[in-house]
This record gives sequence, C-alpha cells and structure tokens, in this order.
Amino acid sequence: MRLLTAWRRRRAVATAIVVTIALGIGAATAVYAVVEAVIVRALPVRDPARLVWLWNARVERDRAPFSALDFFDYRDQNEVLDGLAAFTNWTANLTGSGDAERLEGVRVAPNFFDVVGVQPMLGRTFVGADARQQVAVLTERLWRRRFGADPAAVGRIVSLNGAGHTIVGVLPSGFVFPFRDAEIAVPLSIETDPRRSDRGAGFLRVVGRLKAGVSVTAAKTNLDAIGARLRRDYPDANAKKLGVNLFPLDREIVGDARALLLILLAAVIVLLLVACANIANLVLVTTTARRREISLRAALGATRARLAVQLLSEVAVLVAAGSVAGIFVGRSLARVLVWWAGTALPRLDDVALTSGVTAFALCASAGAALLCGVIPAWLFSSAPALGLADEARTSSAGIAQGRLRRMFVAAQVAAALVLLVSMLITVRSFNRLQAVKPGFAGRNVLSVQLALPPAKYARPAAIVSFADTLASRLRELPAVREAAAISLLPLSGLLSTQDYRVIGQPEPPADEIPQAHYRIVTPGYFRVMGVALRGHEFDDTDRETTRRVAIVSRTLADRHWPGSSPLGQHVLVGRDALEVVGVCDDVKQFGLDAAPTADLYVPLRQMADGQAPLVAARMYWVVGTADDPMAAADPVRAVVRRLDNDIAASSTRPVLQVLEASLGSRRFNTDLIEIAAAASLLLAVIGVYSVTAFAMARRTREIGIRLTLGARPAQMLLPVLAGEWGAIALGLLVGAAGAGVVSQVVSSVQFDGGGVEPGAIAMAAATLGAAAAIATYVPARRAIHADPVAALRAE
Repeated sequence: MRLLTAWRRRRAVATAIVVTIALGIGAATAVYAVVEAVIVRALPVRDPARLVWLWNARVERDRAPFSALDFFDYRDQNEVLDGLAAFTNWTANLTGSGDAERLEGVRVAPNFFDVVGVQPMLGRTFVGADARQQVAVLTERLWRRRFGADPAAVGRIVSLNGAGHTIVGVLPSGFVFPFRDAEIAVPLSIETDPRRSDRGAGFLRVVGRLKAGVSVTAAKTNLDAIGARLRRDYPDANAKKLGVNLFPLDREIVGDARALLLILLAAVIVLLLVACANIANLVLVTTTARRREISLRAALGATRARLAVQLLSEVAVLVAAGSVAGIFVGRSLARVLVWWAGTALPRLDDVALTSGVTAFALCASAGAALLCGVIPAWLFSSAPALGLADEARTSSAGIAQGRLRRMFVAAQVAAALVLLVSMLITVRSFNRLQAVKPGFAGRNVLSVQLALPPAKYARPAAIVSFADTLASRLRELPAVREAAAISLLPLSGLLSTQDYRVIGQPEPPADEIPQAHYRIVTPGYFRVMGVALRGHEFDDTDRETTRRVAIVSRTLADRHWPGSSPLGQHVLVGRDALEVVGVCDDVKQFGLDAAPTADLYVPLRQMADGQAPLVAARMYWVVGTADDPMAAADPVRAVVRRLDNDIAASSTRPVLQVLEASLGSRRFNTDLIEIAAAASLLLAVIGVYSVTAFAMARRTREIGIRLTLGARPAQMLLPVLAGEWGAIALGLLVGAAGAGVVSQVVSSVQFDGGGVEPGAIAMAAATLGAAAAIATYVPARRAIHADPVAALRAE
C-alpha cells in the first residue's frame, strides 16, 4: 500500500501507465502465444529435432516426391537414418454417421508413427500387419468434432469412400500431419500400388528420423551419394534427379508463416519499447513534481541506492498491475488473432496461455519495469547533488532532466520510424502481390471439391459418366449458367506433373526432358473460369476414340515455339501424341508470388486408365452462376447428394475466395503490422506532446518574464522549440539508420522485395516528423501566447 500512496494524487498518470502497459504486454503476449503454438512449441513426438522431411531434388525443382523403387533404395542403403517412412495425401468421404463429410487425410506406411515417435491418446497406431487392413487413426480434432470426444469411438466401424474401416486410435492434441489439413490416416501399402515398379513415377512423400548425433548436412552427404549411384545405375529414369533435400519437419509444416510471424513478433516488441519510453517520460514528469520530497528524504539520511529502489518500486508496482491485466488482455487478444487468422496459419488450435507464454509475459513485464523506471529513479535519487530541492535556482537539474526527456523522445521517434518503414514495405509488397493477375477471372464462380469412392469409380468410363450426368443436372439449376470440372484447381497447392517431348524438335538429353503441370478438365472449364484462350476449347467431340488433343499455357508455348503459333503442333506424353488445339493464359497454380508454370491440359474423356484414381480422389467443380455464387451452394450440394449419397461436397466457396485464401497469411501479417505501426505513431505523438507540454509548464515563469519585458511571441517560439525539434531530428536519424537495416530483413521475406527502400524510409520519416513537429508546436504556441500576468502568477 505504501508504494501506491505516491500515486494517489496522480491517479490519471497512474491509470495511463497501467493501461499502456496492459495494452503493450497484452499485444506482445497475444502474438507470442500464436508464435509459440505455430513455431516454438515442439510437436508432441519423441525428439522432434531429429525429424526431417525428405524431398527428391530434381533439375526443375527442389521438392519432388520419390518413386517407390527409389524410396526402397534410400531406405535400405542409408547409414544416417534410424527410420524412413512414406506417406501420400488422400481424401475420403465419411458416411454412415450423420451427413456425408469429405475429409482430408493421409495414407501412411505402417511404420510412420514409429518413425515420427507419436503415442496415441486412445487406442493404438498402425503395426506392420495393418498394411492391407481397413483401419484408421483419427486426429484429436476430428475425434472431438465428429464423434463428440467419445472414447467408445475406438473400435467403431465407419465408412470411408464406401468401405468399412475400424477406428483403432486417436492421436494426441497438438499433433499435425505433414499435410497439415489432414484429419485421418489409413495404411499405405506400397507393395500393391500399380506404380511400384515404375522408377520414374514419383508419388511418395517421405519423413525420416536422423540417427543421434547426425547433422542434416552429414545426412544429405550420405543420401546424395546414394542418389548419385541411382543416377548412374538407372540413367533413363533418374537422369533429372540430383539427390535429396532435407528440411526440419516442423519448419516444413509451418512454411512461409515462420518468417512472417517472427517479423510480427519483433514489431509488437518494438511497439512495447515505444510504450515503455512513453511511460518513462510520464514517470520523469511526475517525479519532478516530487523533488522537494525526495530532497527531504535524502537530507534525513536516505542513501541514493535506497531512494532509487523506492522510486523504481513505485513504478514497478504499476507496471506489475498493468502486466497482470496485460496477461488477461493477451489471452483475449490471442482468441481474436486465432479467429482473424482463420486457416491462414497451422496449429492455431493449440494457441493457449501456456507456461511458456506466461513466462514470456513475465519477462516482458520485468523488462518493461526496468525500462520505465530505472533511469528516472537513478537520476532523481541524486536529489541533493543536483539541487532538486530548489530547481528554480540551479540549472544543472533542469539540463539533466531536459536531456533525459529528449533522449526518451528520440528513442520513441526512432522505434516508431522503424515500425512505420516495416509497415510501408509490407503494405507495398502486399499491394504488388494483389495486383498480380492470377490468369483467371473467377467472377460469380463457385468451387466445389468432390472425392469419388474408388470402389465405384475405378475406371475412366465411370468417372466420365458421373461428370456428364452431374454437369447436365447442375446446368438445370436456375442459378447456374455453366459447370465444368478440373483435376486440380488453381491455388489448391497440389502438384501433378508429366514429362513430355515436342514432336518434330530435337530429342533432349535425358536430364533435360521438359516437365509440365498436368491438368485434366471437362468441356467449358476455360469459359467458366474466365481463362483467356486462343484456339479450340475442348467440347463433347473430344472423345476417347478421336484424335488426342491438348491445350498448353503461354509459358509452355513460348518455351518451344517462340514467335510462332503452336496450334497444330504435337507433344508426346507417355505414348500419346497430343495435338495442340489451344493456347491459354498462364494461370497461377501455386500462389500469386510463384513464377509462371508450363501447363498442359487434356480432356477428361481422353485420360489414361492410370489417371482415373487421381481424378476420382480430387475432382474440383467450378460452377458459373448468374449472381452470388454462395446462393447456389446448397442446390449444388443437393444435386450431388441425389446423384450419389456416398459423395460429399466440400470446400464449397467462391473461386475468388480461394484466391483470397491463398493470400491469408500475408494479409494477416500485413493487417497486424499496420495496427502496430499506427499504435506506435500514436504513442510517439502522445509522448512528444506530453513532454513538450510539461517542458512548457516548467518554463511558465521564464516565459512570463520575457513576455513582460517586451519579447514578442514569434521571437520566442523558435528557441523554445529548438531543443524539442532537435530530439525529433536525432530520433529520425537514428530511426532511419535502423530502418535501413530492418527494411533489408523485411524485404527478404516479402513478395518482390528489393532490399532497402529509401522512398519508404523518406515517406515514413516525413510523416512521423510532421506529426511530432505538430505535437510540439501546439503546446509551445499555447504557452507563448498565454497572458504574461497569468504566466507570472502560475508559480
């Protein structure tokens, strides 16, 4: 209670300190809670630092899947891994328990969970004998959402794609599959896969566990040696395979969100520093008014250290109160951030006020208390030496305090400038990214994802029949004007490639055979999506018995037929010679920030037998509507349900929403940095204003005397502002230097980053400088134009 006595007469200042700290600590805690859940907190597995995601390094890209035969060779010949497990993405229609639901899932080798080192929360995981069994393991999220967290769900038989599967286990909370949206796993049997004997067919993703003491670099050296042998022994299939790339598993799951979140965390910490500088100035202002009290304590025998501890304790108690409130504010803000981020970030279900988050908040609070109070406390503890008991008769105290106030102002301005520059670079980058043309219009188009049960749709004829029937029924809906399908929707993040050769051009070396992103579409797809096309779009005359045809993207056309028309030319895919009948605009398949890709489109009726399972697993329908696409969502789902009750329609949303979702993590990061920068600007301006107003109040008597002796207000204004503007200028210079370094870092993780941006620094400095100058001018002008008599009476 004694510590609070000093603030009873300054309740407004005390309240301002508590609220400022609460908001600063709350913002930092909320962002750190997200960072901890997404980045810091380890996966609930055994020794997660030893888990790596292995990719096949190819000439055309550094992340490619493995063929089965290559996987077996790497598994059996390596000397650096304790285990290697394969998995593939998978989709399933869950039926028989409520409405049909489409699930994202994975097929995993029976040893997958042993390699990863995860213990189930309920039941068991897979064993070797499960390779050909109909069993499934659920994530904790699916178990709670679909089965009401019922322990009796283990042992229950559910229908997945029309086949009964026994649930054998539930995974622990916080576990995330390498395909982070996956909610269910079933066994993968590589031995029975038809692609097993094809060394060129890459379809397996691979996770491995490093042996104890083996580094990623050492592991890569050993595995690359195996890759070199395979390239030498199998030159036809492995000519374009350069070796293996290894990445920490947790970082692969998080992806680009890691760098963006760390920058965001740095931004809120800078914001907290600005708040601390603001509070330190408030403490300085209020403690000055207690100079006689402090001097009296010193005269009665209080040592400088005791005075410093007393003053610091008074600040610390307010900071502690604000910090406690800040932890609760942070918990609420974290929930807002989870809602705001949506599906833009992984592992958001794990965001919570954990011991780690609480420890961060406490450390931030302790740091804030020191930053806010230690310098003012130490300065005022020397009251007798500085003559604080009668500041009007000595200038040394006023000079020291003035310098300190201006130092805090400069620090605020510098930190705020760094944040403003980071915000400008982030916003500019995001605006440039938004301006990139995706290659399709997508206006008034609804996207719907279907997974066809493989038992019913194992052959191309069954898939074609389903697609024809569904398309005709969808077109009968009043709100629908057109409907078509594609094997992989743009921006879905999924990959399907095929090697090809251009007939009539020289045969390329084995390691230079070109590869295209391969898409299978139904008639009308380009028209529905608004993809510009020159030539002939597929129609019902392109059948399995007619000439084989293809449509190529502009990038593919320019690669092989620069300056001339590719129409009528032929490309060889497998054993099929495809005539190029159209050239379409480049479509962004993997993000607006991705480079244009060489794309090859073929009609659904002409797909090969081996492609039927892939098309059935993921069939994306695009439905053109007359008005709001979501108005057609329920009728479309009803049509699908009537056509086949075992098929669930999922991811039903407008195509433009798919485009927006691809920008989700960057938009989230941009919005929050904008808020942090705006808050820092506001705090800096408030701090500058309050310090200037205090300085003017301390000079009331001096101003009154000068005005009485005939000084004109205009003559006094500039000298009065010179010191304050000098502090602002110093802050801008220091901030500009820091912003130059920071902009290099921020630009490196932004789209089209160009390093240091002098224009952004100049714009931010001009904005902040103008706001700070106005904040000093207003109280100074008010003091200069005051009534001289009233000014003399003020003290």
